[in-house]
Amino acid sequence: MFFAKNKTAYPFLIILSFLLVSTAIFAVDKRELPSAQKTNFGPRDISSQNEVNGFFKPSRWGNDDTIATGPVYKGISCDYDTSGNLYAVRCTTYVDSSNAMVRVYKSTNGGASWFYLCGFTSGGSFKYSYPVVLTGNVGNKLYVFHLRSTQNGDIRMARFTQSGTFEEFCSIKADADTITYFSACTDDGSHLMVAYQKEENAHKIYTITSTDSGVTWGNQTNIAGDGQHPDIAYGNNGYVYLVFESTTGVGLKKYVSDYEIIFCKNLNYGAPLSWRDVQALTDDSYDDHYPKVAALHTLPESTACVWVAYNHYAPPASKVTNIDLNFAYSTNSGKNWTKDQVIANDPSADEMAADLKAYRSSLNQYVDLCYLKYSGIVKSGSDICYTFTEADRPWQFFSPHHIINDHWTNCSPDGREVCQLTYPIYNGYPGIVYAGAPLKKDAGKNLDYGGWDLYYDYYSWVGVEEEAGEEKLPAEFSLSNNYPNPFNPETRIGYLIPKACQVKLEVFNILGQRVRMLVDENQTAGKREITWDGKDENRNEVASGVYLYRLEAESSTQTKKMVLIR
Repeated sequence: MFFAKNKTAYPFLIILSFLLVSTAIFAVDKRELPSAQKTNFGPRDISSQNEVNGFFKPSRWGNDDTIATGPVYKGISCDYDTSGNLYAVRCTTYVDSSNAMVRVYKSTNGGASWFYLCGFTSGGSFKYSYPVVLTGNVGNKLYVFHLRSTQNGDIRMARFTQSGTFEEFCSIKADADTITYFSACTDDGSHLMVAYQKEENAHKIYTITSTDSGVTWGNQTNIAGDGQHPDIAYGNNGYVYLVFESTTGVGLKKYVSDYEIIFCKNLNYGAPLSWRDVQALTDDSYDDHYPKVAALHTLPESTACVWVAYNHYAPPASKVTNIDLNFAYSTNSGKNWTKDQVIANDPSADEMAADLKAYRSSLNQYVDLCYLKYSGIVKSGSDICYTFTEADRPWQFFSPHHIINDHWTNCSPDGREVCQLTYPIYNGYPGIVYAGAPLKKDAGKNLDYGGWDLYYDYYSWVGVEEEAGEEKLPAEFSLSNNYPNPFNPETRIGYLIPKACQVKLEVFNILGQRVRMLVDENQTAGKREITWDGKDENRNEVASGVYLYRLEAESSTQTKKMVLIR
């Protein structure tokens, strides 16, 4: 774990003051802890415990189906094909490599049931990790990428038909330098691209591309002389987006010495010498890690929305480093960015990005996000939370965020190891594949980087069908993150109300004193947004600091925080 670095004194005191008073404002996690006398435990059923720190699992996220039982080691993956079939993959390596195997599972009924489709074993003394399964739209193929511990880190791809018939292995990159991490993506199954981290005299980021469905691969391209944990995603019509963390930036430009998130894009399917818009997406002096990138496939490509979510290591509270979940977004395909936005920052828990994904459609206007929420008090595992945002409000990840797991999962700063998003049918609604909480040490076997058993859940729409042309009403009260945050001199606050009622929206200082009444009236159902200009009731400018804004509607009360910096 990387520890946050010091910031200038005044902003630190602002944030610290919020942390000191927040325990009096926000609910404490009331989840019943497992017995301290237990020496071993399996995945724990939490489906009946719906209300935790303002999060809940609504009825639209159903009971979690079991995909497979047994160990899950250092990485899972899932994807869907054009017929709506689902695929999930896990590695089953223990500490000993004799059990090393990659297994692929398939569902033909939207995830209601799963069966073992295909797989392969090591046949040698090495392990598999970081599997990636991709389908695309062309050729009825299934591509299973994986990292082997042999040859100092060897990225290989196994190609199957989507019915599970093995075709061939392809070694994508293996040389004298150790490869320790990679990410892969495809646009339609014909163009495949891999970004990976090599351990030379420093961490270096490379990309490599295939234009013939993985039959042959081109020459590697060095993207950065210092970088790690790359994530890569195709947009539309050859646009490729790459993010990674770095301490020295890209090329000749040097950024601050802490870990920053770096972005670049390619307009020609990842072709060498076509990378552009290289820039840092984080502007503060704290460490940022494990970025995830997703882009809409809407037209024109040059105006598509792009989002990057990442782990933001906030100032320590009570000598414990707190991890928040931040993001940056662009509305012009990564040319310009709004940076350092907040998705989740509960001071009593760590929030860590697991997966950020857009449904592959020219009509889709949404991107989905799942992340891990871990409290140091609850030692048995993490919750998985879900939220989403849309093209016309790219700054706003909607709340309340939903807890979607019925079983604990492992706490990992790289959520890719235990949790991934997919789409079960041709409607764009998301599904989730995740690994259950790992067993404790047993007979010399330990799953520090994985879990036990593989589960699936999905979001199914159960609302009443609307008449043609009628606007869909929100299903529940929801107060959104203000935008921008931090802000100067004004910020926008959005909220949703499902039916006509009396609505109050107020701003308070950290002492609980009301600063401004923004809304106090009866309102009809729908989406609302209001701007606060940073002034009090007497229209005087308020000082820099942390402020709270609270929505009261019917029996619902929701509170969030914002920071004004003059």
